[in-house]
Amino acid sequence: MVEGTRLSGEDWVAAGLRALVDRGIGAVKVLSLAAELGVTRGSFYWHFANRDALLERLLDAWDATNSGAIVGAAMSPGDIVDRYIALSSCWLGWERFDPHLDVAVRHWGRAAPALRERLGAADERRVTAIQAMLEPEGLDPSMTLHRARTLYYMQMGWFELEVDEPMAARVASIVPYFEIFIGRAPSPTERARISAALTE
Repeated sequence: MVEGTRLSGEDWVAAGLRALVDRGIGAVKVLSLAAELGVTRGSFYWHFANRDALLERLLDAWDATNSGAIVGAAMSPGDIVDRYIALSSCWLGWERFDPHLDVAVRHWGRAAPALRERLGAADERRVTAIQAMLEPEGLDPSMTLHRARTLYYMQMGWFELEVDEPMAARVASIVPYFEIFIGRAPSPTERARISAALTE
């Protein structure tokens, strides 16, 4: 019991997330994590019934962090520019969203049919939030959905492909992408707001 109080369940979750991102789901093993944390596996069972319970916590953390960041940004207060800036901050890695974790969970899902269903639900929730972000622009509902999907799928593909581009170039592209994703060119004032927010 003394040993079990050294670490919290969150310590094990954090170690599991690191292993998942760095080495894949096969590395998320109780003995390996215990060695990394410098404890015996008895500490693990103080917090979790089994490995599956830990895996469920990893997925909960992923969903809360990554889906939460995207949905929160898309539904944040303000107008389309404020929300576009918030969403762009996620893509640039300036908010909670962790692209490496998203890629790791998707790789895990390729060999886990049950997880693919959860991934699909998360993708749908994210796209729905982006679609709601675009709706005030007054586009045809079908076009709004397709633009939301294009924005989201392109960005997920960007992370999956591990595109290597300097941050300055990525930031500079955010203004041109506004026209592609939103369906109109930003006004001079909107352009200035986007540039100022992302170059501070």
